[in-house]
Amino acid sequence: MANKLEREVDLLADVAKAFAESLNLEATLESILKSMDSFLKLERGLITLLDPLSEMIDIKVAHGIDEESRKNVTYRVGEGITGLVVQTGKEVVVPDIRLDPRFLAKTGQRKIPKGQKICFICVPIKLEGITIGAISVDKKVKTGEDFDSHVRLLEVIATLIAQAVKLNKTIESNKKELLSENERLLRELKTKFKVQNMVGTSNAIQEVYRLILQVADSSATVLIRGESGTGKDLVAHAIHYNSHRSDKPFVKVNCTALPDTLLESELFGHEKGAFTGATERKPGRFELANGGTIFLDEIGDFSLNLQVKLLRVIQFKEFERVGGTETIKSNVRIIVATNKNLEESIKEKLFREDLYYRINVFPIFIPPLRDRKDDIMLMADFFLDRYARENNKRINRISTPAIEMLTSYHWPGNVRELENCIERAVLVCDSDVIRSDHLPPSLQMVQKTYQLDNLSLLDRVESLEKELIVDALKKTGGCQRDAAQELGVTERILGYKIKKYNILRK
Repeated sequence: MANKLEREVDLLADVAKAFAESLNLEATLESILKSMDSFLKLERGLITLLDPLSEMIDIKVAHGIDEESRKNVTYRVGEGITGLVVQTGKEVVVPDIRLDPRFLAKTGQRKIPKGQKICFICVPIKLEGITIGAISVDKKVKTGEDFDSHVRLLEVIATLIAQAVKLNKTIESNKKELLSENERLLRELKTKFKVQNMVGTSNAIQEVYRLILQVADSSATVLIRGESGTGKDLVAHAIHYNSHRSDKPFVKVNCTALPDTLLESELFGHEKGAFTGATERKPGRFELANGGTIFLDEIGDFSLNLQVKLLRVIQFKEFERVGGTETIKSNVRIIVATNKNLEESIKEKLFREDLYYRINVFPIFIPPLRDRKDDIMLMADFFLDRYARENNKRINRISTPAIEMLTSYHWPGNVRELENCIERAVLVCDSDVIRSDHLPPSLQMVQKTYQLDNLSLLDRVESLEKELIVDALKKTGGCQRDAAQELGVTERILGYKIKKYNILRK
């Protein structure tokens, strides 16, 4: 008796181990059935689960029947003993299957030696009180066979199987949610980086759009050039998300953010023990970007040693991890960017000429913001809408003097500086209009018109008064009566001010 109890404990330990070792339901059930066979010496064994959509009972794993039967045999609820157990939620024990007419022999006739009895035990698998399947076993009957103990053991195993099914449902549900979220985010990225959705209508930026569409669907290496803050990152994203690689990874590496030793490891990965602190193997960015695109920002800061390794990746599509000997093939589209004059760097022996010709396959130059004045207000309005929504502010426009300041400034920081400028203006604005005094001090000195330091108090007041009247007239579509109401003055006073400042209502 003690020996049997020990074996039952060992079986349950094996079942629990199978449950813990794999998140794959079928692999878990296979392992459980194998352990049951070792303990009970099964002639046959089935674990079946009910499909709630078709209301059919499918064989998930089986022992003692051929693969074709396992895949093709199903039971309706109430059909045969298995169907009856699923229907009633109660176990069935048949001491001798030859004497029970309920057997349908769907999985093939049993070959029973003369004088040998085969018993059949089937117990329901229940999850939260609902029957979701059944375990059924055939085994040779021995003298004094304890059917009740077999039923109890199978019921315990059925409980564990139910938990495995529950866990699998949770995993599948989470997986579907993650896949759905991933697909949604990918759709958003593709929409965000569509060339048609990019802001700017100037001839200079239209040429950039044309080049993006020309090169996007190829695998050519692209060199993006332009001053800091012009939007090189945005162009790299647009190339990737308008290409046939758009469903694959887009991996960005800022080459100035890491020292040489770490940058090499970051790009190509390292083996365990390659250097102090390398406690395990780490894949590099080129491996992570496999099939997709890698964007190397500020490539002009690469050391000569790394330039040699990058040249090999571009030329032969292969590399080794730091401290490793295995050659890894690379199917990666390479986009690089720089704000440096690479031709000068070549003359100064700071950049390899052969690498320059490798990366300069398809150059795209992004003009500075000061060379595309037509785009300034389009971008300003775009950033205004974004940051007003983010900060829950109802700001709907930019005043005329503020517009003149924005379009007159030389923007050394380009689009990035413009974005920061508008974000600051939104934060300090306490009305529905961005005014000149909401802009940063660097813009306050753009034109003498707005250099108020040398003006008298009266001149300053008149300048602000004129700006408020123009804004009110714009807001009301030139209607003097509504503008007067907006400003809290009489229509007569407003008319006098309009005439004084020579403001054209239309």
